[in-house]
Amino acid sequence: MIAEYESWIGKKEVHADQLTEINSTRLHYSLNLTGKPPSYGEPIFPLALLMLGEPSVPPDEVGIDGHPARGDFMPPVPLKRRMFAGGEYEFFQPLRVGDQVNVLWEITDIKRKKGNSGELVFVNILREFWVKETLYASENRKIVYTDSDPNSRPLTAPETIGEWNEEMRTNSLQLFRYSALTFNGHRVHYDQPYATQVESYPGLVVHGPLLATWLSLFAERKSGRRLNKFSFIGKRPVFDLHHFTLSGENSGNDSAKLCVLDHQLQIAVTAEAEFFPKN
Repeated sequence: MIAEYESWIGKKEVHADQLTEINSTRLHYSLNLTGKPPSYGEPIFPLALLMLGEPSVPPDEVGIDGHPARGDFMPPVPLKRRMFAGGEYEFFQPLRVGDQVNVLWEITDIKRKKGNSGELVFVNILREFWVKETLYASENRKIVYTDSDPNSRPLTAPETIGEWNEEMRTNSLQLFRYSALTFNGHRVHYDQPYATQVESYPGLVVHGPLLATWLSLFAERKSGRRLNKFSFIGKRPVFDLHHFTLSGENSGNDSAKLCVLDHQLQIAVTAEAEFFPKN
C-alpha cells in the first residue's frame, strides 16, 4: 500500500447498466464474428461484459488522456501513461441480451514498484456483475501507471507459434468502434497524433481487453468448450501497423494456455483459460 493513496483503498462505486440488443449487435459486427448476433434473451460471449459499467463524466472532468480525471475514484497518480495491465475473470453463468446489470467497483490495493524502466504504480480493482440478487461474473482488473518509454523494450528470441494459431489484423475503424462500445476514452486507441506525439507510440495501440476478448473467443472456438475462468497479462503493446497472431494449446483436461504474438513473434499478451467440465 502507498501511504498517500491509502484513503483510496476500499473506495466503491456502483454503475447500473443494461446489456442492450443494439450494443450486442454492434459488438458482434465490430469484432467481425460469424453467424447472427444474439437476440433478446439469448446468452452473449463472456468478455462482452467489458461493455458494461464504465463511468461517465462530463467533458470538463476528463483528463488529457481521455480517461476520467484522476483524483476522484482513481487516485491522483502523477505518472503520465496509464495501461490496462491485466485481468482475472470468473464466469458463474452467462449474461443475456437485455439483462439489467449492476456493476460494483472496489479498489482493493495500490502498490508502487520499481522496474527496469522506472517507477510503476499498480491499482487493483474488483468489479462484480450482478443481475438482481445473483452474481453472474467477477473481474479483478489491474491498472498500471508509468512514465517509461514505450519503445524501450528489448527484443527477445522469437516465440514458437502454438498448435492453435490464427493470424489477425486490425485497423483504426475497428479500434474506434471498440473504444465507443466499451466507453473507453483513452486516446491512444483512436487519436493517432495523440498516440504518437504525446505518448510516443509508433501507431494506435490495440486495447489489451480487445486482445483478451479475441483470445477468449479463440479458446472457446478451438477447444469447443465454455469458459469458466480466464486471465490475461499484458507484456508489450500491439499496434494497428502490423499483423499479430493468436496462439495456444490445451494445457490439461479443462485448461489452455494462450498468447498474442506481435509481428516479430514477441509475446504481447499471455493468458490462461479454464473450461467448465464436460458433462
